[in-house]
Amino acid sequence: MAQLGSMVRTALIVSSLERSTAFYRDLLGIAGLYNEGELTHPAGAKLLGMPEGTKVRYRILKQAGGPNRGMVGLFELTNPTPPTVQKRKTAVNIGDACLVFYCDNVEEVHRKLVAGGHTVLCPPTHLQVTKDKGQPEMVFMDPDGVLVNLIQREPDNPN
Repeated sequence: MAQLGSMVRTALIVSSLERSTAFYRDLLGIAGLYNEGELTHPAGAKLLGMPEGTKVRYRILKQAGGPNRGMVGLFELTNPTPPTVQKRKTAVNIGDACLVFYCDNVEEVHRKLVAGGHTVLCPPTHLQVTKDKGQPEMVFMDPDGVLVNLIQREPDNPN
């Protein structure tokens, strides 16, 4: 059986590269830039199941100063633009993925989300995962409806 390495990044197909960059960089603080540009090689569109000639702009964000793992890749496709997935915005859907991050202050992020008019499925709520371990968590959606879960990082455990 093939052996997988650690996850490198999550690739998100977005409706606006600029709006999604602002969300992940400015609101969530994923401020490092790994790479950005336009995929011009024909395999770029082919790997995404799109016809040759599809314009693919991308920006790959990472934690500033962090390793090249756990990155968020934003991909905007045009000419043609893929259709938008129709799904409910008030709860999860079969097939949804959820980006999960540790965060040192979920309340602060929650205030920013509310002020920006973003969809919050669950505000900061204490989740007891075991008898001895629990922490505040919250779940919200990015501008294109991708689920994001923040877990309050324990002060004595930065991992």
